[in-house]
Amino acid sequence: MGKPTTSAKTPLLFQSKLLCFSLFYLFITLFLALHKSLSSKHCIFKSSPFHPIQTSLFSYPPSYGQHKYALSTQRSSCSSPVFFSDYRVVFENIRDLCGNSSGFSPVLKYMQGNADSFGGNFNTQKRISYFDHVNDSVEIPCGFFKKFPISNSDKIAMETCNGVVVVSAIFNSHDKIRQPRGLGSKTLETVCFFMFVDDGTFEGLEDYQLISGKSQEYKIGAWRIVKVSSKNLYENPAMNGVIPKYLVHRLFPNSKFSIWIDAKLQLTVDPLLLIHSLVVSKNVDMAISKHPFFNSYCGRSNGNCKVEEMGRYRCIAGANGDIL
Repeated sequence: MGKPTTSAKTPLLFQSKLLCFSLFYLFITLFLALHKSLSSKHCIFKSSPFHPIQTSLFSYPPSYGQHKYALSTQRSSCSSPVFFSDYRVVFENIRDLCGNSSGFSPVLKYMQGNADSFGGNFNTQKRISYFDHVNDSVEIPCGFFKKFPISNSDKIAMETCNGVVVVSAIFNSHDKIRQPRGLGSKTLETVCFFMFVDDGTFEGLEDYQLISGKSQEYKIGAWRIVKVSSKNLYENPAMNGVIPKYLVHRLFPNSKFSIWIDAKLQLTVDPLLLIHSLVVSKNVDMAISKHPFFNSYCGRSNGNCKVEEMGRYRCIAGANGDIL
């Protein structure tokens, strides 16, 4: 009698290499399928009938903004506590809201004038007197006592934006232009993207050949570039950058919703989803995000200069009491 072999002690189930490989492949496939089905419930970028844009909106030279990094976040894009509805439902809902403009009639009336400064040189006490607004016939001093120095073509484009507008600004070449990601296929047709820049930032974009100074209108990817002449405003670039941040409702008088995004951030969620989940579904005028260092907001454009408090309206003032 011969010596018993090792294979005789091995169960028949594991003697077939093909069977072992098939079982291993089956277990891996089931695990990945289960993981994807569970994680997709928490992920921002859910599949929808309107597939997101997959191609890059714009290609920058490698040297552009290489030392200007975006602010990092510790939260994964698929662990957001905000629930986002289906893109098609959101798109149709906001389209209907923007089409029915009767519910977005302006409440505040604003002073006009020819002052020496943009803000009108109101002292703090005088400006605070307008905060408790009870009479809609009284005009409120919110900037623009001096002409905002932009081209007529930009002004017309801003006035004709009558839906959702996304606004950002780069002054003193402090940041770089970051293209939005995760946009739905219909978003670029319905949402306006405006980036305000001063003379120094504009010259930098020219140096990188991202725009041509010979053109009358400037576009970089999704963003329309609006050149603001700094010499006709404040000497401090930070002061000029605050104007489009706080006075979006004045610059885009016909838009129904607006989003302000700091230039250090990159928009990675479709703006329609943001507006719908944070403003429309909550039935509020304004939503403020948890920026790591600063505040950004999105809201109804006619509400960006006011907050509702017990049926009264208050005009938001800058820290120095001069911008608004």
